Amino acid sequence: MKILIAEDNAFSRTLLKKTLVKAGYDVVVAENGDVAWDLLTLQDDLPKLALIDWMMPGLSGVELCRRIRGIESAIPVYVILLTAKSDKEDVLEGFAAGADDFIKKPFDSGELLARLQVGRRLVEQQALMHCLIDSIPDPIYVKDNRGLYIGCNKAYAAFVGSDPDAIYGRTASEVLSGSNAQQSHMEDLRVLANGVTLETEGWVDDSEGRKLYHNTVKIPYLESSAGSSGMIGISRDLTKRIEMEQEMRRLAVAVEQSTESIMIMDVDGEIIYVNAAFEAITGYSASEIVGQGADVLRSGKHDDAFYKKLWDTISEGRTWEGRFTNRKKDGNLYEEESVIYPIRSINGDMLNFVAISRDITQEAAIEKHLRQQQKMNAVGELAGGVSHDFNNILTAILGYVALCLNTVDEDSKTYKYLQEILKAGDRAAKLVRQILTFSRQEEQQFHSLELQPIIEDSLSLVQTTLKKNIKLVREIDSDCGAILGDTTQLQQVMVNLCTNAAHALGQQEPGTLSVSLTAVEINADSAREQTLELDPGYYACVKVSDSGCGMPLEVQERIFEPYFTTKKQGEGTGFGLSIVHGIVRKHRGAITVESEVGKGSTFTIYFPLLKEAVLQKSKEQASAQERVSGNGRILYVDDDQTILSMGREILESYGYNVVTATNGRRAMDIFSRNPDGFDALVTDYSMPEMNGHELIKQAMSLRPNIPAILCSGYMEKVEGEDLSRLGHTAYIAKPMDWRMLNKTIQEGIKKSV
Repeated sequence: MKILIAEDNAFSRTLLKKTLVKAGYDVVVAENGDVAWDLLTLQDDLPKLALIDWMMPGLSGVELCRRIRGIESAIPVYVILLTAKSDKEDVLEGFAAGADDFIKKPFDSGELLARLQVGRRLVEQQALMHCLIDSIPDPIYVKDNRGLYIGCNKAYAAFVGSDPDAIYGRTASEVLSGSNAQQSHMEDLRVLANGVTLETEGWVDDSEGRKLYHNTVKIPYLESSAGSSGMIGISRDLTKRIEMEQEMRRLAVAVEQSTESIMIMDVDGEIIYVNAAFEAITGYSASEIVGQGADVLRSGKHDDAFYKKLWDTISEGRTWEGRFTNRKKDGNLYEEESVIYPIRSINGDMLNFVAISRDITQEAAIEKHLRQQQKMNAVGELAGGVSHDFNNILTAILGYVALCLNTVDEDSKTYKYLQEILKAGDRAAKLVRQILTFSRQEEQQFHSLELQPIIEDSLSLVQTTLKKNIKLVREIDSDCGAILGDTTQLQQVMVNLCTNAAHALGQQEPGTLSVSLTAVEINADSAREQTLELDPGYYACVKVSDSGCGMPLEVQERIFEPYFTTKKQGEGTGFGLSIVHGIVRKHRGAITVESEVGKGSTFTIYFPLLKEAVLQKSKEQASAQERVSGNGRILYVDDDQTILSMGREILESYGYNVVTATNGRRAMDIFSRNPDGFDALVTDYSMPEMNGHELIKQAMSLRPNIPAILCSGYMEKVEGEDLSRLGHTAYIAKPMDWRMLNKTIQEGIKKSV
């Protein structure tokens, strides 16, 4: 350790140097106080011990002592005064000047070395303490009772951007920047004035302007028993922790606000966290579900092998993806799409499993509905293909029966048998029309129609599926009148309501399904009383009632909502009644429901009546029943030889001169040779080489006013054929009503003249 000897007596100086060198000290000597001061101020490596003679020329030892105490150093020089003075006043003066110890001349070398050893220990302890404080990464500073810095560690110096020795004796406003200075200074003064510890936390700016989050503790201390006080400030940089906490809070908010259901489990499958979306989907609160096993959600739709494969996958550290059917708290089932992945520690140990799920119940219902739509489209395509051939067969059967009826006595048994064949054929034709109508999915244009046949056709379809315990009651007013609507959509309404009613009646107990149709008048008062959004006027009122289980009020309020269903999983999608409601509204009508638990339900539908359409249709039907004799030359075309022969005979029985052709190309050849030689053209649609539509187009290009009638067993298969542009074209559906065909030919001939 380096030691300074300041002694003006050469002999004493030499003796001291030898003694101290022998003791292992690094000795620096000065022959007076001025030289000693120069050595102390000019050398970078400041001696830590000093032996100073009291009486020296120039700068005395006491004055040198005072100057040494003014040196800004983290480790003060330990000063021992050499003096011959022994008065109490002299000793006190030396200590007041800053001396740490004194030795009276003449001195004993042993005592001198002992006292130096004490000083050396103190210096080393101070150096050790200073080193320890400097090694602490937390900024530390010390102030006196005036609030002036008397020391700091390297961390604090770096924080304020200054040298540790440069802040000595300065105020906070001289060391800190911006608002940090004023706030810190006021806090320091509060600690010094009150003598209590103060802890603060917040954002501060360092010397480079960076925002740091510090936790600071300011502690008062006593410098001596006299009570001279100071304070120590210790700060801890919590910036990284706060940023991590903020990030965690952001993640927590994102997790909580996520619409995806999130569940965290431990390695044993016990639930330790769920977010708000999980609570909303399942109906379980966090307090109810946390601590339970994930199997509380099991629906019974998946077997043990399913769950074993899932558990094996995530236990091996791999991610599992798939779909669940789970059970809510209220017992209802729901479908979700899930991803379950493991969370590992830094060491690779399995800590948790996280399940992120999305409720796809509605999507699954839509998918199922779309599949059903595709299935119905496929049924429609199949029905269209089959119906053409089937209607051709029926056309031949019914045509020849009609010819036979004209040749036998009406009182004979043969006539009665033929009538029964005719009725059976009519039922077969009606059944084909029902299948085609129900399977048709495209938008239809509204037209004038009566509800009676639609209701009857719908009940015919539904009746085949009714259980024997269900009694079907009809109350259909045949004079109800016509409405403006679409046959397919209205039949869908009736089939849906009747099917739902049958479901409400159950499987075992006897019950009644009632369907009625009446004409009613609704005025403003009755509309308000029944809460109907209908204009006053006359309406067709359809009621579908059952004596089944009924519905509570809360179910009635939601019965027309999309996706809402009271049926079990797999028995319904919740679309049926919402579609019914939409169809009724599209027809400018209204639908209501009345129900009582245990007593049944009644659905009432109102459609605006068209009185004029009813009268017109009745006249048309009456006119169609009349047998009108025909005259004129007809070109009759069909690729079915049986129908062609039978049709020729029937048309000839009406009085027409008939020319036949088995395909469109042959018919066009015949027509082109003499376009004015025919009074009408009757053609089938589906034929090889040239279909009926193309035949009519080419025929009209030669003779625009030729009455042309197109026949088909399934007109919906006529894709892209715009018949409305062919002004003289009429359409007759197979199997044909020959009286209607005759009437249509006669009307066409009259218009063309």
